[in-house]
Amino acid sequence: MDFDNEKDEHSNGVHSGQKKQSDKKNKPEPPKKPLTGRGDPDVAFSFYVEIDNVRCVKVREIRGLEWKAETVSFYQGGNHAYKVNLIGPGSFTPLVLKRGFFSTSREFFDWMKRTMSGSKEKVERKSLAVVIQNEAGEEIARYNVFGAFISRYVGPNLVGTESQIGFEEIEIVYDYFDFVPGKQEGALQSGQAGSIKGQI
Repeated sequence: MDFDNEKDEHSNGVHSGQKKQSDKKNKPEPPKKPLTGRGDPDVAFSFYVEIDNVRCVKVREIRGLEWKAETVSFYQGGNHAYKVNLIGPGSFTPLVLKRGFFSTSREFFDWMKRTMSGSKEKVERKSLAVVIQNEAGEEIARYNVFGAFISRYVGPNLVGTESQIGFEEIEIVYDYFDFVPGKQEGALQSGQAGSIKGQI
């Protein structure tokens, strides 16, 4: 029997096993996925407005998506170190829409005219939606605004000595708004009030 050959084969097997174990130890581990947490906030520069489920041209700026409650403060009992705060009536801030002035576009002006000609009891109310998009132009969220009517119209500033773009602006008062994340086509047709309305 050739003990030398058997010894060599056994030795080679041991070295081969050790090499495999060494290769496993030296093999770099795959990079761990970073902890993303809640993710990055969405951008807010791409948006448009729907009026009665009809998409309008994009506006340059929207302000006034805000709800604020009045508070009542008082000293309780014999405590004069601090006041106790209670929540009072809430109200929604008027919505302001600003867009570039186009001589061929009359949507805002015509809405103002109809409001002027209507009575206090029959003011023309509309449902609006402020639709927010991602960088790919896909809807990611919307604010549905209910019972809205125009309360102020501002035409473009005209300055003969300057070459600048004209803007028109309207102010809209409304009953309440609701926030809907994700894509919700035709959400205004449901007429369902959001949680905010139920709390006021």
